[in-house]
Amino acid sequence: MIVLHIPVCEAVAVRISMLLSACVLALTMAQASAQSDKQFAIIFNNTKNDGGFNELALQGLQRLKAEAKVDARENIIRTEEDSIRSMRTFAEFGIRNILLIGFINERAVEVVAKEFPDIHFTIIDGRVDLPNVRSVLFREDEAAYLVGVAAGLASRSGTVGFVGAMPIPPIKRFECGYVQGVLAARADARILRRYLGDDPRAFRDKEKAQQTTEALMKDGVDVTFAAAGYAGGGVLEGAALAGRLGIGVDTNQNGVFPGKILTSAVKRVDVAVYQAFKDAHNGVWTGGVQQLGLAQDGVGWARDSHNAALVADIGAKIDEAATAIKSGAVTVLPPDRAPACQ
Repeated sequence: MIVLHIPVCEAVAVRISMLLSACVLALTMAQASAQSDKQFAIIFNNTKNDGGFNELALQGLQRLKAEAKVDARENIIRTEEDSIRSMRTFAEFGIRNILLIGFINERAVEVVAKEFPDIHFTIIDGRVDLPNVRSVLFREDEAAYLVGVAAGLASRSGTVGFVGAMPIPPIKRFECGYVQGVLAARADARILRRYLGDDPRAFRDKEKAQQTTEALMKDGVDVTFAAAGYAGGGVLEGAALAGRLGIGVDTNQNGVFPGKILTSAVKRVDVAVYQAFKDAHNGVWTGGVQQLGLAQDGVGWARDSHNAALVADIGAKIDEAATAIKSGAVTVLPPDRAPACQ
């Protein structure tokens, strides 16, 4: 009888051993996967200290670093080729979560995300319809509508200006929302609109931005909205030096020239970056399109001690406009549907 049972016992032992090995392997792989999900990289455009869009992204990353005690690799790119090369390098190095800033990276993300389907890519301000890409878009037009209301109410000449870097979708949404807000506050307003160029270099051309603003002011503009990234500093400086008012963008720029910045159209890029990396860190990252507007607290207008006096008499009306948009009583139309923006 003993002889008959020995092979059976050995078989059972082998099975148990195999099951244990499989469990250990699965656990090891899960731990490796969990660890790799906590590897991050962020790619900035031109600079990470622009006082606006890229700097907000940096703040979101720093918040996660402080809370979760994680690290992240960083790179600064200037061209699409740089972006593709940087993403490939990070992916080949084993980075599992790569985040990029800006619409101009759309094609680059699409190319590399197809090559690395197991890597999570997040693009802020752009859209790529792939399962391993999270696209975070903002309702810039809603924020711009509010600062447009502010401009229409604050302008003494009845002529206001807009300076955009280049006519890409996010900037066009800023422009169109601004136009609608100005006209809602002042139907007879005159709105002069200018762009600095047709390629990403326009976002760095601070000198041209200041010259463009000076030209607008000669045409009677007394409030100018700058939607031009780093170059927008030239708009704000030109307006301030001439004793006119500027409107900041992306981050709260009211303190750049205190008392000379009427308000700022705020985009919570920091929140979008923080949330994307936090989701990855917690193992709940998902792809798809996310759109952040007033209802999601993703955009807004800035009010603080630097512009308190400037908006003292108009702040309530701006808040009323925000409430109307959130409730659906007012709809801010996209550029292709708004006659006033054509």
